[in-house]
Amino acid sequence: MSPGVSRLYELQPDPYDDAQRRCMRVCLFTNVQNAKELREMVRDGKIDASLIRAELVYEPFVLLAAANRAVHQVAHNRMSCRSMHAELIYSLSPSRNINDSLVTFGIAEKSTALIAAIFDDKDGSKMKKLAKLIKGKPEPMENHIAVVNTKVIKKIYQVGDMEKDEDLSDHLISRLITKDFMS
Repeated sequence: MSPGVSRLYELQPDPYDDAQRRCMRVCLFTNVQNAKELREMVRDGKIDASLIRAELVYEPFVLLAAANRAVHQVAHNRMSCRSMHAELIYSLSPSRNINDSLVTFGIAEKSTALIAAIFDDKDGSKMKKLAKLIKGKPEPMENHIAVVNTKVIKKIYQVGDMEKDEDLSDHLISRLITKDFMS
């Protein structure tokens, strides 16, 4: 994997609590050939990363909102899943059903594009190790828009017709934030 393909994001859900400060490295992979094998490795605990269906992440901001939620849940001992990487995938979903969330947003057997997210990988060594396992092409997150499936995203998040000035990202993040209260 060439340097500069993955992006490092700083996360701090509570600006007054430095103990919650984490980082997350993210990389888009396209033309993935071994999704079924990767899915099994995740299930067996051989991969410590979130492998997310790229077509269901509208934009990186939505992914970061879910990551902030996951970090917050971990910091306050309110995780719904067993790992922070699973919590990230669960946090992307508008549903409170953990299994449905992981099946919908996690890597599928026929996935050809995925987003790999790894917490606390400042130097990129974990991502390089993971990239060696993925038979696909690593690409910058800026190329992510080419794989997004807005129609499916709207169906999953139950977004109806929107006004011209409304932003889909706002709807999605509102659903993520309020899922503990609404669903």
